[in-house]
Amino acid sequence: MKKIIIGILVFVSANLQAQSPEDGLRLSWFAPYGTPRSNALGGAMGSLGGDLSAAHINPAGLGFYKSGELLVTSKYLNTETDYKYRGTNTSTSNNTTTLGNLGIVFADGKKNRGYSSTAFSISFTQLANFNSRERFKGVNNFSSYSEKFLEELYYDNAGMGAAENNYIFGSSLAFRTFLIDTIADKNGNVAGYQSLVPISSGVNQTFDSYTSGSSNELTFGWGGNVQDKLYLGASIVLPIVNFNRSLQVSETDLSTTNTQNQFGGFVFNEEFSSRGWGIGAKFGIIYKPESFFRLGFALHTPQLISFRDKLSADMTTNTESYAGKVSASSGQLNNGVPGLREYTVMTPTKATFSGSYFFASPGKPTQPLGFISADIEWVNYAGTRFSSNDFDEESANYYDDLNNTMKSTYKNNLNIKIGSEIKLTSNWMARAGTAYYGSPYKNEFADENGNALVTPSRFILSGGIGYRTNKYFIDFTISSAANRDAVVPYRLIDKPSPIAVQNSNAVLFNIGYGIRF
Repeated sequence: MKKIIIGILVFVSANLQAQSPEDGLRLSWFAPYGTPRSNALGGAMGSLGGDLSAAHINPAGLGFYKSGELLVTSKYLNTETDYKYRGTNTSTSNNTTTLGNLGIVFADGKKNRGYSSTAFSISFTQLANFNSRERFKGVNNFSSYSEKFLEELYYDNAGMGAAENNYIFGSSLAFRTFLIDTIADKNGNVAGYQSLVPISSGVNQTFDSYTSGSSNELTFGWGGNVQDKLYLGASIVLPIVNFNRSLQVSETDLSTTNTQNQFGGFVFNEEFSSRGWGIGAKFGIIYKPESFFRLGFALHTPQLISFRDKLSADMTTNTESYAGKVSASSGQLNNGVPGLREYTVMTPTKATFSGSYFFASPGKPTQPLGFISADIEWVNYAGTRFSSNDFDEESANYYDDLNNTMKSTYKNNLNIKIGSEIKLTSNWMARAGTAYYGSPYKNEFADENGNALVTPSRFILSGGIGYRTNKYFIDFTISSAANRDAVVPYRLIDKPSPIAVQNSNAVLFNIGYGIRF
């Protein structure tokens, strides 16, 4: 039967607790951008130093500076992505040009308090770029996006008043547009809810989202040099995160001429924005037992980032002869304003072990011709934690459940980076590097039949050249990142969630100009 529209609206709960584990992973599982030199070396800078990226990787590397430096870089990023969803392939592309790094180093080459030299840096770096488009589609006769609304009402044991008004960014919109309807018992009383989507006969599903924004760090770093043997450093990090997403989900009947099943389709639109500011710290040490060999260790503490989210949504459903086309929006239920949510995320701990070997010509052993460097990075992905800024029991319980999901979904893992540089002349250098980022997931992604779909990973190949004089330097880098991942368009409790396999290749052009003083 058609649901009864309640004439008097009850209290509207602007419930924005719709986060997923992917929201936490977005802050940790990416290949951080650095300076052009760092990018050319695959990010293997943990034991090298003498580059502004040291403040963000191993601040002990700032201790190698004996003079000041000003650096500005920019980058152009082209990303081509292929998706495979339920047997259907789609492709997207995206181009972005942004500022990469901006920073300055002040160095004191005089001995002071036991240090042979010290350096202080201020730098701003864009670590990750969120500008992308995800678009995939396919025929689904196993599940429907509407079932996420149905499960929410069922497991919350929601009454009609709650279904009508309390889930204003999702389930209430589905309920008001008759996508989710009531089930009557033999006495005509409401006994539960049902989806009007004809799942067994299949529907055309389309998921289309645009994302923008970036993850950035404003860093204040210090490094000290003890007799050109031991280098110590620390950084105070202020993360700045900006993320926006415009999402459209649609499902349509496979048969456009069948008007007897009371389902033509629905379109769900969501506008989401998230702004975050926080604080963290990084500590490092580099030891040089011999002039040609260096060992490094860096510890990145968890960052505490406070987020403020805004969310709005609308839905239009066509149930044909049942109720026709009906629309509803969150603005109608929330006084015309977006919903607000404030919470804090604690990012994973990171530890990096690194080493580098410098080689020279036999005739001039004191003049290195180049080096090879390697970093092994351990990341505690499962350590990401959410907490509410509201001290109410409902929010605390929700985030406890989300954190338990994070622990059961993700694991600790290693990332490996290797880079090399060689002098071509006294001024020109050539560089190359590679990096591999292993899967942060505990289990492989599989379809509803248990068939493995993808093992996520990130693999980077890079190269570049540099030109240096006593007064200035120019670096240019090209890198290619092959990413394999899975997109979960919606999560279900009673069924396996659908999976879209994502394969992308991102080509980065990075140029930087520096002045020494």
